Amino acid sequence: MESLEIRAVQRSDADRLLPLMAAYWACDGIAGFDHVRIRRQLHDFLSNPSYGCAWLAAREGFVAGYLVYTLVYSFEHGGLMAEIDELYVVAPWRGQGVGQQLVAAAQGELAVRACVSLQMQVADDNERAQRFYARLGFRQKHGYRLWVAPLSSGPL
Repeated sequence: MESLEIRAVQRSDADRLLPLMAAYWACDGIAGFDHVRIRRQLHDFLSNPSYGCAWLAAREGFVAGYLVYTLVYSFEHGGLMAEIDELYVVAPWRGQGVGQQLVAAAQGELAVRACVSLQMQVADDNERAQRFYARLGFRQKHGYRLWVAPLSSGPL
């Protein structure tokens, strides 16, 4: 079996990544995926390293998954922190360490950036993802719920 290649996503990878993003949104039941808008956002994101980074996993010539993290400065957490915004592994590659290696690649990059923590949001009913993150050492922050106030007419 060919080894897994993990690398940072480049702007030239956008069209390769978009179908996986659409699959992730469908899998998680996220409404409103618009290829034109997401492609524009992806190009903007990949052109601005201060926003974060995306990682691509490929095996046997096929994209096996991807991870996107975004950056935010937090006084509460003591500095620069990151959030996994999207993590998706294509069904045939699940359970083979692809997600774990994507998270490890992101953590390595975040250590270089001197980030103090990495977080993510997981749906209450997504027990598989909760188990995955728990195995990697993540813990739920009890006593908090996510609150969102839209600042534009864009999707949430």
